[in-house]
Amino acid sequence: MSLRFAIPRQLLGLVTAFGAGTLVAAAAFELSVPAFQASGGEWTGVWLAIGAITFYVADRAVARRAPAGEHASTGIALGALLDGVPESVAIAISLISGASVSGAMVVAVLLSNLPEGMASTPGFVRSGWSRRRVLELWLGIAVTGGLAAAIGYAVLGDASADVLAAVQAFAAGTILTMLASVMMPTAYADGKEPIGLSFVFGFARLAFLSTLGA
Repeated sequence: MSLRFAIPRQLLGLVTAFGAGTLVAAAAFELSVPAFQASGGEWTGVWLAIGAITFYVADRAVARRAPAGEHASTGIALGALLDGVPESVAIAISLISGASVSGAMVVAVLLSNLPEGMASTPGFVRSGWSRRRVLELWLGIAVTGGLAAAIGYAVLGDASADVLAAVQAFAAGTILTMLASVMMPTAYADGKEPIGLSFVFGFARLAFLSTLGA
């Protein structure tokens, strides 16, 4: 969408904030809480920290190499990759164990990936990326997530609850770090003060779906 139409900057900020709100709710209700419950909580904080450190180190490496004006976009894309892979593996393991995949988690992916793509695309375009290159980037991220799900389904069928909890907590750590350092600053720069409302609306929407057990 961002490649075909000139989206007003404030609207882009509001959409980004809405997606960030859904991601915070997903990290809390669909990843961190299940991880805590599955592992007894002993290692949840550790894996959250490992996920956070992983994103921070990778993001710093990207920042040193990204051209001026491109870092925010690459940071958001990096966050989509780092949280998408463990989420895909966690969903695959849930299918193997016979557990139902939360509809709220699926909605979270849909409601957050679209804003992530919309938020990062203008930065890539301003940096001189072609439409084809941007599409290839996001297609690559989607394919990587699919491959992670397939590998998780094939290799981790007998994984313990502790392994699944580690994957979920790691994903939550990468999500929260990306939101605080990249996605929310980008949303505010574009949307200014109203992004607070949009953020809470996104959070409330996914929290409502999670509460329903959708």
